Amino acid sequence: MIKRVTGWHVLAVILVFFGVIITVNVIFIIQATRTFRGEDQPRSYVQGLDYNSTLAARAEQAALGWTATAAVEDGSIVVHVLDADGHPIDGLDLNGTLRHPADTSRDEILTFQARAEGRYVAALPEGMRGRWQLRAWREGEPPFTLQSELWLQ
Repeated sequence: MIKRVTGWHVLAVILVFFGVIITVNVIFIIQATRTFRGEDQPRSYVQGLDYNSTLAARAEQAALGWTATAAVEDGSIVVHVLDADGHPIDGLDLNGTLRHPADTSRDEILTFQARAEGRYVAALPEGMRGRWQLRAWREGEPPFTLQSELWLQ
């Protein structure tokens, strides 16, 4: 025997349908905001306001003609800095960060030690694998910044 569908049945189906959709959306929103707040850089608004000075520092660095390369050698990150004529640049005080592209909680601060012939070495933290973004910089004049992508195995 087939029962008759009444307005109450239709109302109950619609309420259950939208209740499930709203519940799933709320769960997704909560998970999304807990796992990624949507901002990759701290104080990104202030950095945006100061972008002209960033462009000026990049232009000054480009005028120097310095080049730098980054590589992973024997469990260390090695940055090699050369001047415009290809001669090594020694005596820089480099700072650095190793940033994970998707999870800022995994970022690491690096301390570079100067070696001979324009080489600067930082110990690679244990257990790091995958794609990482290296940023090495020098405080003071002349400005120097290196940004490079590294694949760690």
